Amino acid sequence: MTEFDIGEFFIHGDAREVDGEFQAVIIMRAKPPLTTVTTHQVEKDRWFKTVDAAATAAKDAARALKSAVDGGALNS
Repeated sequence: MTEFDIGEFFIHGDAREVDGEFQAVIIMRAKPPLTTVTTHQVEKDRWFKTVDAAATAAKDAARALKSAVDGGALNS
C-alpha cells in the first residue's frame, strides 16, 4: 500500500465491500499524535462488481487528490 502525505493526513486508496458489491474509498489517517482514521467514498452511489476495479479507482482518486493538494488546491 502506498500512502501519500497531504498536509495533516496520510491517504491511500482502497476498496470496501458492502452487501457483495464494492466501493472505491480513500482512507485518511491523521498524522501523529492523532490516531483518527476516516473512510470517504470516492464517488457517491458508484459501485463496482469486483474488488480489483474498486481498488484501482480508489488508488487513481488518491493520486488525483495528492496532485490537487500539491498543486495548491487547499490554498485559498
